[in-house]
Amino acid sequence: MNPVFRPMREDEFEPWFKWAVEEYARDEARSHAIQLKSAREQTRDELHRLLPDGLATEGHGLLIAQDASTGERVGYLWFAPRETEAGAVLWLYDIYVDEPARGRGFGKALMRHLEEEAHALGLCRIELNVDGNNEWAQRMYSSLGYREMARQMFKTLDPPEETVPQTSSDD
Repeated sequence: MNPVFRPMREDEFEPWFKWAVEEYARDEARSHAIQLKSAREQTRDELHRLLPDGLATEGHGLLIAQDASTGERVGYLWFAPRETEAGAVLWLYDIYVDEPARGRGFGKALMRHLEEEAHALGLCRIELNVDGNNEWAQRMYSSLGYREMARQMFKTLDPPEETVPQTSSDD
């Protein structure tokens, strides 16, 4: 599949932003075992921090992908250059393939386009985070040559027992 790409329009940004807050918040709540309300607030704050000027935020690309043969929307990409331990990279904030378009090669096509965006910016490295529960995405990234750099883990403990002050027998 060879999608065509265009910048996200202003009339698409606000509905996307609301959808992204909910989508990311559900993922965060599940992945980090936190309350959805808290995840929603954190996500909203983070997206406002990352995109303070919405679509006009300098350096950020929010692209809509459309099927070249039908014009139907098939997904989107959100990316921006970013400094990391490895130097300047193109950071993939999000990739999404719409449900009806899944399984038709659009995910890999979007990632190949991201490589073109990186080269156009003079960058030779792409980095991203992938949810530990998203095995489909992990397989796709691996099939495209991406390597795992780190793995974050957690364990939930029982609350500590209340300690009862010990009294001395000398008292």
